[in-house]
Parts: sequence; structure tokens; C-alpha cells
Amino acid sequence: MAATSQEPQPNSSASYGSPEKAVKDDVDALRSDIASLANSVSKLATEKVGGAAVEAQAMAKDKISDIESAIRQNPTQSALIAVGVGFLIGLVLTR
Repeated sequence: MAATSQEPQPNSSASYGSPEKAVKDDVDALRSDIASLANSVSKLATEKVGGAAVEAQAMAKDKISDIESAIRQNPTQSALIAVGVGFLIGLVLTR
């Protein structure tokens, strides 16, 4: 059998001074890692949401221009639809 050496392990109490200090250092490192991860996730979410918001604005502008052109082509029909929708909303709100 080969002889085993009694070298201290990196997480042993000999390298840190005490097990409590080792645990405290590990907890502090974990907190730092979690804070860094939360910051990264926040930045990524902001980038993704920002891109989605820009796309939504562009789509809304396109739809608004489509609606405006439909109103210009059929003004009487558009006015009657608006009156009907207003009347229905009024009925719902008065109940």
C-alpha cells in the first residue's frame, strides 16, 4: 500500500483558520455570485423587453396607418361603427 500524505485540503480549517470563517467566506462568495447573476438577468431582460417594445410600436404605427386609410375610404361607415361602439360602451357602463 502506498503511504498517504496528510496535506490540508483547500476547504479545510487549516487553510481558513476556522470552519465558521470558511462557511462565512463561502456564503459571501455565493451572495456575490447571486448578485452578479441577478444583474446579468436584469440586463438581458431589459434588452429583450426593449426590443419587443420597439417592435410593438412599429406594428402599432402600421395598424394605425391602415385604420386611417380605411376611415378615409369609408367615412360614413366608420362614423356609424364609432357611434355603435360608443352606444354599446355607454350601455355597459350605465349598468
